[in-house]
Amino acid sequence: MDKFGTGGCLCGEIRYFCNEKPLMTGLCHCRDCQTNTGTAFGTLMIFSKTSVTLRGGSFGVYDSKGDSGKMVRRSFCKDCGTPFMFEYEVTPDFRVILGGTFDNPNLVKPEWNIYTSSKQPWLELSKDLKCFDRGFKR
Repeated sequence: MDKFGTGGCLCGEIRYFCNEKPLMTGLCHCRDCQTNTGTAFGTLMIFSKTSVTLRGGSFGVYDSKGDSGKMVRRSFCKDCGTPFMFEYEVTPDFRVILGGTFDNPNLVKPEWNIYTSSKQPWLELSKDLKCFDRGFKR
């Protein structure tokens, strides 16, 4: 199987390897993503859990309840603080890699925006992407 892409944290301690294309990619404007990433939105690249391999022993986790009421596990590098991955209790077979941590940022091709009800007012959304006031709906 060809690898899709690689990436990691700012200091290089954490590395990940994605062996398949993402199942979907989008932008999340919820307040948790804004706060966790320190930006206007989180760039979410959703992969099958089995297609993502992690290397490095210095990552920490922070667990909190998501909008579903289920846990969200956010992984970050303990050395440099870079957030790089989310795992959701509601979708246990997925790993969500934050798009800005890929070695090649051109791999990020968002398809949708979620939680647009809490997007920053100065941010203009692309008319080419599907938009959802709250979570993703097919």
